[in-house]
Amino acid sequence: MRNFGKLFLVMTLMGLFTSSFKSSAQVDVSVGADFMSRYVWRGTDFGGSPSIQPYLEMSAGDFVLGAWGAYTTNMPGAQEADLYAGYSFGEVFGLTLTDYYFPMDDMSDDYFDFDANHSMEISGTLTLDKFSLLAGKFFAGADDKSLYVEAGYDFGLVNAFIGAGDEVYTTDGDFGVVNVGVSASKEIKITDYFSLPLSGSVILNPESESLFMVVGVSF
Repeated sequence: MRNFGKLFLVMTLMGLFTSSFKSSAQVDVSVGADFMSRYVWRGTDFGGSPSIQPYLEMSAGDFVLGAWGAYTTNMPGAQEADLYAGYSFGEVFGLTLTDYYFPMDDMSDDYFDFDANHSMEISGTLTLDKFSLLAGKFFAGADDKSLYVEAGYDFGLVNAFIGAGDEVYTTDGDFGVVNVGVSASKEIKITDYFSLPLSGSVILNPESESLFMVVGVSF
C-alpha cells in the first residue's frame, strides 16, 4: 500500500502536468545534446568518463515535460535516463517532479521495477534576482530518503554555488556540504551564422575531498 500510494501521487501529478498541454495554445519543443568531459552531479562523478547528454523537452506556458539522459563513452559505466514534469509560478517559484532511471549496461534490468531501478524526487526552486535556492527530496524508489539543498548566486562573469545533502550524497549518510564551485559559459563563434556554446565548472566536494574540472559543449 505504501508503494501504491506513492505511485498514485506520482501519476496524479504527472496527469495534472500533462493536462495543461491540452488547453495551451502554444507548445514549444526543444531537442539537443551536451558533450561533457565528465558528468558531475551534486558533487559526485558518475561514470568517470566523458558523457553524452541528450534531451527532449516540451513546454506550454508555465508547464514543462521532458526527458534527459547521460551516457558514458567508456562502457561499462553509469547510464541515466530521466523523465520530468515541472511548473513555474511566475519567475520566482518552480516545482519539478523527476523520475531518475539508471539502466545497467547488460540490459538486464526491468524498467517497470520502480523499487530497484528508479528514484523519484520532488524539488522546488526559488529565484530572487541573482540569488537562487533549490531543495530536492527523494520520496520513492531505490532512494526514498535523501535530501539535497543548494544555494547559488550569479556574479555576472561566473555563477557560484554551494550544496549540501545526506544519505546517498555523503559517505556516512549524515548531512554535509558536498558541492561547492563556480561555473561560467561563453559562445565560441564558428561562422557568422553559427556559434558553439561552451561551459565550464570547477567543483569541490569537501565531504569526499574531491576536486573536479568539467568542460562541455552544447548542440
